[in-house]
Amino acid sequence: MTPASGAGTNRRERSRERRRRILEAALECFTTLGFTATTLEDIRARSGASTGSVYHHFGGKEQIAGALYVEGLRDYQAALAAELVLHDATAGGVRALVRRHLGWVVEHPDWARYLIRMRRAESVSAAEAEIRETNRSFVEAIRLWLAPRVARGELRALPVDLFLALLLGPSQEFTRLWIEGRARTDVAEAAEVLADAAWMALRGDAVPPGT
Repeated sequence: MTPASGAGTNRRERSRERRRRILEAALECFTTLGFTATTLEDIRARSGASTGSVYHHFGGKEQIAGALYVEGLRDYQAALAAELVLHDATAGGVRALVRRHLGWVVEHPDWARYLIRMRRAESVSAAEAEIRETNRSFVEAIRLWLAPRVARGELRALPVDLFLALLLGPSQEFTRLWIEGRARTDVAEAAEVLADAAWMALRGDAVPPGT
């Protein structure tokens, strides 16, 4: 690597760090002040960035809102994808994904709340193309893990959308209850119950509904 290329790499890294700080500051502001009440100056002040830096990276509050959604979604999906590749055993992988989903929510409650509440917000709709591409990449990673296990009869042969609904749908509903403070069950206990339920619904010898 030449000195010039090294300097370019450092600049890009610093730019990514500034962008991430702005997004994290925005999440804090949206969580504490509410999206409507938050101003760009609130975000700028909390992030420590200059006004020029905020506009350089995003342009406005709506663009920050969309980018924040995409960033949170990518972080969540990357955590699940990284967990998945750690497991060769099919049952272990299925259960681990459910546990990791709830683990991520506990580790990032504000981000989880934002992802749940802002999915249909107009401010996020401008990022719809990025959201679709992010979801597409995640679904493809899941599909690649599934295919050989379905072929071996270890998992039910289902479309990926149904697989994900059975895998994470109940956990996502529990997440909504937990985020809203309405869950009565401890998350660790819920993770084990939901992980077992996902495996029983998806295992290759599971009895299809209605039979």
